[in-house]
Amino acid sequence: MAVNGDHLPTSAIQLLSQLAESVLVVEPVRGADGGVADFFIAHVNPGYVDPAGRPPGEIAGRRLLDAYPDCASGNGLFVRAARVLADGAPRFAPGPVGSLTGGTDREPIADVRAACCEDRVIFTWRGRTGDDGRLAEAIDHVRTRVALAAARDLLAHSEQRAAEEHELALRLQRAIMPMDVHLFETAGVDIAVRCRPAMAGSLVAGDWYDALQLPDGELLFVVGDIAGHGIEAVTGMVASRNALRGLVATGADPGELLTRLNYAACVFTEGVTGTVVCGRYDPKTQLLRWARAGHLPPVLVRGDVAQAQPLPEGMLLGVELDAEYEQVTLPLKTGDTLLFYTDGLIERRAASISDALAEFAAAAVPADPDVDAHVARILASAASDTGDDACLLAVRIR
Repeated sequence: MAVNGDHLPTSAIQLLSQLAESVLVVEPVRGADGGVADFFIAHVNPGYVDPAGRPPGEIAGRRLLDAYPDCASGNGLFVRAARVLADGAPRFAPGPVGSLTGGTDREPIADVRAACCEDRVIFTWRGRTGDDGRLAEAIDHVRTRVALAAARDLLAHSEQRAAEEHELALRLQRAIMPMDVHLFETAGVDIAVRCRPAMAGSLVAGDWYDALQLPDGELLFVVGDIAGHGIEAVTGMVASRNALRGLVATGADPGELLTRLNYAACVFTEGVTGTVVCGRYDPKTQLLRWARAGHLPPVLVRGDVAQAQPLPEGMLLGVELDAEYEQVTLPLKTGDTLLFYTDGLIERRAASISDALAEFAAAAVPADPDVDAHVARILASAASDTGDDACLLAVRIR
């Protein structure tokens, strides 16, 4: 059923196939005297509705008088093709099937057209049947099959693309944020982190953390959550994390760091929003200076008590260009454990955020002697049921 590339362009066949149920392309076969002896059927479209009820595969590649032996008489296809070929003028000829093929079937065919195109004749038509509706049913069946096949192909392509994007996002996230790390013991602190990926079938989120020892001996602790899921959230996370690392080199305190990071999110990125909590710890004074951009507060575990810290002012990143971020100071003691986390660790659908935070604090005591074991136990007992990614960064003061 394929048409030769030298005959009718594929794009033209596709267009004709959309405009008509039946497309029949014939080429003249000339006798010794130069007259038209027959027509070779060069192409029929996959949805072709044959007046005799045969599938397209039985029509294409044959001669017209062989495929329709009676069509030379009267007003049949042969006669119509010869007339159109002779004068090159398009023809419009509604009428019964029998008058086109020379047969006796009188079921009507509507909107028949014949046109000459570079020594070829193109017939197009849409069919109508009698009361039993057999032809219309066959046409609908063909169209339904074609539509379903196209939908299946589109769905398969979409699913493959989604799976590839998910895998890429997951690799980026895991490369930047290993899930199970005992980061370091230095400058009088012990630091460990756990990341829990979303449940199977969920999209990768934009959770991130960072812990750096700065040139002046202070330590920077960061946990953030970029809004959204998938590759866009992960690329937003990478941009925010790297931007904050660059800003730290200026020596700015957490409140100023978040002000500049928010400016970058508003001006230099497109549609990146999220929350961040940022702390800068001085081992000499055991003071933590921290600020937040719409993020949940750190939880301080001291002895048998765990308490969420009062919230300083600070809206989420990427919303308001001139947003300011309040900075507070928290004195720490030897033996204290400070927990930074994302909301995927504590949120529950049936609980308010204050109740979920209280339950999280209660689960954080008593503190295990080993900080790594402590974060593992907290993560294992987390009651969140939202299926979101979760991150927990623990800092133990020694």
